[in-house]
Amino acid sequence: MKKVLIAMIALVTIASADKLVNLKIDGMTCSMCIGDIKASVGKVKGVSDTTVYLKEGRAEVKTRKGAKPQEMCDAVKKLGYGCTVVK
Repeated sequence: MKKVLIAMIALVTIASADKLVNLKIDGMTCSMCIGDIKASVGKVKGVSDTTVYLKEGRAEVKTRKGAKPQEMCDAVKKLGYGCTVVK
């Protein structure tokens, strides 16, 4: 019984683990851009953390199950930046 419980906990942990989504973002010029993008992407359902790299023109977004990468790009585009999901 104990082994079954441990196996079930491991499966739940794996299923709920964060996944990483990479976004290519065009048009960022300053640190305010970073803050705006982090705030906007952070409001997307399933996003747990966002790191934006100004010089590289990209963002790494940690997500939980059910998060949709295109919704993240849509949030960035609403701010006036270009965005594509990197596969």
